[in-house]
Amino acid sequence: MSQSWGFWAVLLLTTAGALTQDPAAQPEPWTKWDLATGDWNRNRPLVQDHGADFFSTYTSQVWGNVAGGARRGATYSGVLQFGADLDFEKMFGWQGSSFTTTWVWNAGGSPTADLTGALFPSSGSEGPAGFRALDLWLQQKFFDDVLTIRAGLFNADRDFTLSEGCQLFLNSAFGWPILYNGSLGGPPAYPFAAPGLYAAVEPGGGWKFQAAIMQGVVWPPAENPTNFYWRLTRDNGLLILSEAQYGWSNAALPGTAKFGAMFETGTPDYVDQDGSAWGGAFIYGIVDQMLWPEPDAGHDSRQGLAWFNRTGFGTTPDRDPLGLLFNSGFTWTGALPGRDDDALGIGVVWTKLTPGQAAQLDGANRGNEFALEATYQAQLTPWFEIQPDLQFIVQPGGSTTIPNALVLGLSATIDF
Repeated sequence: MSQSWGFWAVLLLTTAGALTQDPAAQPEPWTKWDLATGDWNRNRPLVQDHGADFFSTYTSQVWGNVAGGARRGATYSGVLQFGADLDFEKMFGWQGSSFTTTWVWNAGGSPTADLTGALFPSSGSEGPAGFRALDLWLQQKFFDDVLTIRAGLFNADRDFTLSEGCQLFLNSAFGWPILYNGSLGGPPAYPFAAPGLYAAVEPGGGWKFQAAIMQGVVWPPAENPTNFYWRLTRDNGLLILSEAQYGWSNAALPGTAKFGAMFETGTPDYVDQDGSAWGGAFIYGIVDQMLWPEPDAGHDSRQGLAWFNRTGFGTTPDRDPLGLLFNSGFTWTGALPGRDDDALGIGVVWTKLTPGQAAQLDGANRGNEFALEATYQAQLTPWFEIQPDLQFIVQPGGSTTIPNALVLGLSATIDF
């Protein structure tokens, strides 16, 4: 341990000012670097070898509602995420132990739902303006990484409800599948987080089982601007998550299937605005399946045509605003010659409100909203990508009251 401490002390003294890349020490052009800040005069790999990996990403998005919706207009939002992964085994010899912290700064608020009037924002990265913690936890692995235990502050959608195909799309309905009003607080999903415990078992053969229990409701952003206002009360309750996964990665057409369930105790205001409803439950199933791999791509490559489906529904319609959420679509990685890392996709969303929520709406076909999204993610350099996006939202808000909306977006991401 003394040698490890000595290394970090010397490194701190000798590289405190080395925050930019030395062009003479880097034979590759800037556009070929893995990260926009390079390897810190060759010190980044040295730091990683000793157990510390620092990361930061900035995403900026421009959105325009060009037809229909609640109102026409354009908006901008940006989000900076940064943090560190510390491997305590490499740093101090603490076998199987690690620490992770992630912080997020949102600018621009949550504007797209105001433009379209839709149930879900067109952007999954936007959130209430402010600076808050997403991850701050200690993790320990046992029995050759078969068992993982984690404790601390984290967000539920970091590990649960994830579909590989859904992650290409920008509409927030492809992300966390529970409908709620972020201004009132809600489940600990991006950009909110809460304290909790997480456990996972990976017995082999493609199986994984995971579960978590955490604070059920994060207080409204105005009262909890950093995610550190923790209050485990009967009203907030607990969020209990569980998920089983099976992957057939060695098959000719690899894929993954997941089944999960969530149960929330407490009497959250975002259900009925007066705290009279108790608890809520949601179950979901996910399938990600490769349909046609690129013939010349390696076995572990993601290049090719894939299909995804994620379907979830609430089992407590008298307490939940969301009755059904259906996501499905296709993604194609490396569709254009010479653009192996680019990805295009087309996906559809069907959101169905519970009968009680639908009854409060005006117009026809109450309770149903549909969204079609087409997107293309272009990896211009290893550290810079842009993503033009088109969304057509039918019955924004869940009825014919608001005209169908046509939304154009452009997202740009830099990895530092």
